[in-house]
Amino acid sequence: MTPPEREALVRAAIDTQSWDEVVAIIETHWADLTQWNRPALIDAVNALPPSVLLENPRLSAARTYVNYLPANGTVRPVRYRYEPAAPRQSLLDTLADLTSRSVSARFEGALPESVALVQEALARLGEVPESEIAAVRPVLPDIRVQWAITLELSGELVAANRMYEQTFDEALAVENERIATKSAGSIALNYALAGALSTAEQWLLREPQPASEDGGLHEELDTVRTTGGLARALLAANDLRFEDAAAALDKAPSGDVDRETWALRLYVESVLARSLGQSRQQLMKVSTTLGSQPELHRTTGLNGWLSATVIAELQLALGDVAAAHETTAQLKAYGPLTEVDPARVLRSWIALRRGDPRKALVIAAPGLSQPLTSPRVQAELLVVLAAASLAVDQLDNAIVHFDAAVEILVSEKLPIVLLRLTAEERAVLLQGHSAAFDERVMTELSGRETVTTAPHTVSLTKREKVVLGHIVQGLGPTDIAAIEHLSRNTVKGQVRTLYRKLGVSDREGALRAAIAAPHLWR
Repeated sequence: MTPPEREALVRAAIDTQSWDEVVAIIETHWADLTQWNRPALIDAVNALPPSVLLENPRLSAARTYVNYLPANGTVRPVRYRYEPAAPRQSLLDTLADLTSRSVSARFEGALPESVALVQEALARLGEVPESEIAAVRPVLPDIRVQWAITLELSGELVAANRMYEQTFDEALAVENERIATKSAGSIALNYALAGALSTAEQWLLREPQPASEDGGLHEELDTVRTTGGLARALLAANDLRFEDAAAALDKAPSGDVDRETWALRLYVESVLARSLGQSRQQLMKVSTTLGSQPELHRTTGLNGWLSATVIAELQLALGDVAAAHETTAQLKAYGPLTEVDPARVLRSWIALRRGDPRKALVIAAPGLSQPLTSPRVQAELLVVLAAASLAVDQLDNAIVHFDAAVEILVSEKLPIVLLRLTAEERAVLLQGHSAAFDERVMTELSGRETVTTAPHTVSLTKREKVVLGHIVQGLGPTDIAAIEHLSRNTVKGQVRTLYRKLGVSDREGALRAAIAAPHLWR
């Protein structure tokens, strides 16, 4: 049956108020309706009279669900809200009601309650015989994918990935390409975040390709394509293919359409911004975005962890290592999420950029022996160990660490990690390795500014901090002298000492150092 034929069937049943037929069409063609005839499905569930909803409690949950789905990629409600249904009857009624309550709790930021309802639904599913489960299989992928999203946003990433895998298999079995797309894209994004290129790409290839049936929705506007789009953007950014990354981000549904992936999008956007030297602008955008989110949404679960990580990474890229250190300390509050250990990576780089390479070595080395360490984390730790070894004049160790890192950087297409290094560090470490990377990568590396690094071991007096603060405000020696009630020659002497300590030769150099490391003068 084509989408236009399905549309006509639904409309005819609504027009004649053949409610039993409407219910049968919804349950028989659920997957096709959610993919190709969403406006007709929305009209159908909203047309059902109270008596029909009372007899079929699951349709109350279905109505709430489809009313939240984006229709034609335009406006959708800000929050999903649970509507109480009639007392539960069948297995499907129970699962639909528990899932609807779980999603509503998730949108309120009540993640523990949302997870508890998922566990209750799973327990109920485990109590029934296979024959009952077979009866609900056509709609089970739509239900199970919501359980996966809840587990993911709660920070239970391993359980979420397993749930997405099961959802993917069940969706393909009932030809629900929409949910299969969402599941494959989410798994791909999780592997892309871990820097596991080959596995992420395999899952992206499993995404069903958008069909072109007449009457179908514009698939690029559907929320199920968001995570796959973000995965493509992140993989491209990791490989320094920045135009491809930007194009993939532009194609992924915006936050106005897909409201639950805002933190994941913010993370990927920030990776791209850091690489392009736009960290300061991105930090302002992050601040604005977080200010628009309810407190529970920006401070708990995966979103809270991603938000803190994004801020710390941007602060580190700007050379504000003191602020990055404080922000990274917040990651301890997220418990199991830190077991994948990107926090160790951040702490290592922060120690190095604060001028303490020996501490960086102590922090980074144990991470290599941890089980289940992702390729991205392994590469990051090896590169920071190489840079720290250089700083303590252990060139042989630096070469050993960097040789091991290059194998991962090349195989998983992660040259973005090399942007962590200063120009001097890259020049030494890349000697003899340029052939390992293709010409495009080497061109990008040479054309990109390195991460801004705060001056090492700089200790300013109280007076010098005051003078630097005035320089940041655009004041010259004469103005500073007048404000501080000092002679102009005295101020000029303080400025010369300040320049020497910062390792700069002029006012512009001092200003760049101050912007890169606000902790020096604040």
